[in-house]
Amino acid sequence: MNIHLHKYGQGSPLVFFHGWGFDSQIWHSLIPILETQYQVILVDLPGFGLSEMMEWQEFKTQLLALLPEQFTLIGWSLGGLFATRLAIEEPQRVNLLFNCCSSPCFVAKSSWPGVPLEVFQTFYRNLTSDLQATLNDFVSLQTNKKKVTLSHNAFPSFTALQSGLTILESWDLRNDLNTLGMPTHYLFGRLDPITPIKTMQAMTIDYPQFTYTVLQKSAHMPFLSEQQEFIRILRDSL
Repeated sequence: MNIHLHKYGQGSPLVFFHGWGFDSQIWHSLIPILETQYQVILVDLPGFGLSEMMEWQEFKTQLLALLPEQFTLIGWSLGGLFATRLAIEEPQRVNLLFNCCSSPCFVAKSSWPGVPLEVFQTFYRNLTSDLQATLNDFVSLQTNKKKVTLSHNAFPSFTALQSGLTILESWDLRNDLNTLGMPTHYLFGRLDPITPIKTMQAMTIDYPQFTYTVLQKSAHMPFLSEQQEFIRILRDSL
């Protein structure tokens, strides 16, 4: 089993994890801006892009063998959940955790804002009937656009999409998140229906040690919709 990653530029390493339904190419427009100062490392998560399906422990072991000794970790959505778990379990490797439109627990719980469980169940059902339409529906929640942009040779498999939904539904890292000692920043989009502002409001109460930013014109993809602001905030955090 293999993990696929792309490296660009030289300097302090920035490791990027993409979200559900996409691969590392979602970050490509950031490369020309960042590679002049940093080493940009784009990772395909298990089953997405050119990475094979594998369980978390195998993914972590293989990935850490490929990455520099220390790095900044940037996760978007599902990738933020992966990034958070990696930072919790391997804190000596992560200098900074920077999550975009992510949450330590995506499913709504008692006194915790999130996505209703029924939404995940609907996505499960729809995956079996029309995978492309389900991805389009998911993208429409993020960008108000109906077109999915993925590499032509790396359209995610049903198994990868199903596994990603299971992780989004089942991983709850809220308690472990308080163990983080490295600088941690969470960035949100004001118009995001997936990780809404209420999530950030709950996090500022439970995790006052972290820093937070809201981009006013963005939904679930601030790194595309307000890219200059996203990069400015990222650089200021480094």
